[in-house]
Amino acid sequence: MVGDYEVGSRYPKPGEKVRVVQKKDYSSGKLTEGVVKDVLTSKRFHPRGHKVRLTDGTIGRVQEFTDKAEQEPATPRFLPASYTPSEDDLV
Repeated sequence: MVGDYEVGSRYPKPGEKVRVVQKKDYSSGKLTEGVVKDVLTSKRFHPRGHKVRLTDGTIGRVQEFTDKAEQEPATPRFLPASYTPSEDDLV
């Protein structure tokens, strides 16, 4: 159900495979794949995606879950041009 995920609607759990956008990649929309080590957002819903730390130390906001087959390639998701990072983004 990779395609049915609405950003921020599913709370990630440690051990799940996800694709995240790192802060440095907000403008390009480049996604980084990895396994969740820690969830850094306490809210159950987050409109920009839950912030997580991956097992390799990467921190980013979840844009996709890859727990179902790897059949779909990662597609960049672009943030609106009017997007301004909030205080939550500053970690």
